[in-house]
Amino acid sequence: MAAGLAHELNNPAAAARRAAAHMQETSDKIQTYLCNLSKLLEGEHWQSLLDAAQEAAEGKNPDLDHLTRSDRADSIANWLDSHGVSNAWDLAPTFVNAGVDTAWLAKATAQLPPTSYADALCWLEARLNLKSLVGQIEQSTGRIGELVKAVKSYSYMDQSPMQEIDIHEGIESTLIMLGHKLKNMTVIRAFDRSIPRIPAYGSELNQVWTNLIDNAIDAVKGTGKICVGTSFEHDQVVVEIVDDGPGIPPEVQSRMFEPFFTTKSVGNRHRPGIDHQQPHRRGPSRGEIEFESKPGETRFKVRLPVNGK
Repeated sequence: MAAGLAHELNNPAAAARRAAAHMQETSDKIQTYLCNLSKLLEGEHWQSLLDAAQEAAEGKNPDLDHLTRSDRADSIANWLDSHGVSNAWDLAPTFVNAGVDTAWLAKATAQLPPTSYADALCWLEARLNLKSLVGQIEQSTGRIGELVKAVKSYSYMDQSPMQEIDIHEGIESTLIMLGHKLKNMTVIRAFDRSIPRIPAYGSELNQVWTNLIDNAIDAVKGTGKICVGTSFEHDQVVVEIVDDGPGIPPEVQSRMFEPFFTTKSVGNRHRPGIDHQQPHRRGPSRGEIEFESKPGETRFKVRLPVNGK
């Protein structure tokens, strides 16, 4: 799990670093274009250019298929090239992402002196690119924050061991922690959000969810379907974890709760059982675990008393 979490953190961190470096480069370009334009534009020209930049910045990335996007980029690149923009093919994708076309670009530059076209269009692209880079950094750092929050929630950092917990928070943080294994899977949440909070050892329960969900992932070989559901029955909170894997062999089922028993072995991970770290029938928070299994459906059910007894 630690390796998976490190990988999950590294991806947005690397993306943020790349965007930050690109931001510095783009900011330098903007300053150069502004210096050039200051010699070419009058007050009314500036207003026209700023209005165009604002309009483009408010646009949204259009939902285009690959072929249409490519065709539009070619069209814009050819138009830019014809207006003296030397690196037209590098700039075109930014304009496509902003949802503008050649007609819009022609309108945006109509009030400008022709000698300023190249610098004005490059400045406009750089400003749009800068906005995109800021969005990338916000998204990447937001993902890092989400992962850190999940780690704190998962481990119940800075919180007392026994407390009133929302069972869904622990399940959600566990799913985030195992996110690197769930990328190619379908995860269905069937939560009853009205169920009450319960007194429990939150970090220990999270270990239960980790083992059960991890076993389910192995059962479907990382490409199947898992359903995680909650309900309230007879003063008990019930958590069910269901997978559509091949099922647990009958000869294994009778030994599922034996101490230190596991079906996991090197090179053989058919339908894994509970690892020896997994609590047996009566868990750390005085809950109970039961299961039923057949080909195509294995269902583990954890029952937790509302009063903690």
